[in-house]
This record gives sequence, C-alpha cells and structure tokens, in this order.
Amino acid sequence: MTDRQWTGVVLAGGQSSRMGTDKALIQVNERSLLQHAIDLLRPHVREILVIGDPAKYTPEHATVIPDDEPGKGPLGGLVTALKHARYVRVLVLACDLPNLNDRLIALLKSELHGDRDAVVPNHSGYIEPLAAAYHRHAIEDFDDCLKNDVLKMSKALERIHTAYTDVEPGEDGWPQDLFKNVNAPTDL
Repeated sequence: MTDRQWTGVVLAGGQSSRMGTDKALIQVNERSLLQHAIDLLRPHVREILVIGDPAKYTPEHATVIPDDEPGKGPLGGLVTALKHARYVRVLVLACDLPNLNDRLIALLKSELHGDRDAVVPNHSGYIEPLAAAYHRHAIEDFDDCLKNDVLKMSKALERIHTAYTDVEPGEDGWPQDLFKNVNAPTDL
C-alpha cells in the first residue's frame, strides 16, 4: 500500500515476568524483537512510536514515549499512543509477536475505513487486539475505560465500532505461527 499517513506503534512496556528478561530486547535472527516490529512497520507508516521506557530503548527510526499511565496494561499503552500519534490512523503491534508479516499489515490498513474505530484480527474464537489498526476516534471511549479500570482489551473494543477480520493461521496462505507470541524462554 502506498498510503503511509499512519503512525506505527510498538508496545514494549510489558513486565516480561515469565520471560525473566525484557522481551523487547531479546535477539531473534540477529535483531531484537523490538527492532523486528519497527522494521515490519517502517514501509507502511510515516511515524513510529515505541511505548516503553526511554532509558531502556534506543531503537533506530522510532521515537520512544513513556506510558502516560503505567500499570494500565496494553490499553494504557494504546491510549498513550493515540494521544501522541501524529496521524489519526495507528497500526499497533506488541513487540512479542515476531511472526507477523506485511500481508497482515496491508490487510489491517485496507480495512480501517468509514466509521470503523478499529480493525482486529479474529481467529478460532480469539482476537488479536495487539496486532491491529485503530483510529483516533476510539480515544475517548478507551480513556473512559482506563478511568473506570476496564483494562481488558476485549471489553474496551466493545465500546467502539470494531470490525473483526478473519485471519486463520495455517489457512489461505497465512503462516501457522502468525500470532504466536513469545512469553517464556521455551517460546523462542
């Protein structure tokens, strides 16, 4: 896609408690998981934000912004991103999803149109809100969720106009491990 009027966001502020070390800095195929996510987003966006600790991360081609409300999980990071993004359309990736690909990014971008506030992949009864596209229109409802400690992404998505797009790993040319996330050393 040639439309690059988007902000790419990498959420890197998790606790990494099961991993025992910061997941964003783990090296896979000679690059950190953080850099992998940045490299995936770069051809598709004009701006890249990393939501995390600026003292820990110094990636190339991205601006690191601390979470405005630490301890509020991925939703807090997403709200921070929406507030700081230069563009109204935002592609969000968690740093611990190393098998995402350009095809998914292009699909998300193509489906965020009209009055949709979010496009979220859906597969086998699961949703992937941390590999999704969002419009800044969602910020008010998401901010309200934070204020009321409604931190579960699925609950926040119920408050906005969310379109779910079927992406079934292992079918229609999608990699089997597309949404595999890295939470523990055994996942590497």
